[in-house]
Amino acid sequence: MKVLKLTVSEAVNYLKENVKIHDRLEISYNRIFAEGEILNMDFSEYFGKPGFKMLISLDESSLGSTVEIDVYEVEDDIIEFIHYPGDGEKVEVTVL
Repeated sequence: MKVLKLTVSEAVNYLKENVKIHDRLEISYNRIFAEGEILNMDFSEYFGKPGFKMLISLDESSLGSTVEIDVYEVEDDIIEFIHYPGDGEKVEVTVL
């Protein structure tokens, strides 16, 4: 397992560059914890600004089966995440 301590911008870049569809992710931001499989990554432009949204299929959730996280909207609230790549080593990231 890799353990990384990253700044907010480095953590967002890690998510953009390393997380792929069908990878598993556990992410804590603000007072939210989401755990599940990445179903989609959306980098579309919204209102003239670049966007970054992740659609996650939640594991055993009573809230609903999926959640969409607007990463740019919550980037300052990200506390930590654990990335389980489909073909690699688990990576634990703490945001400084």
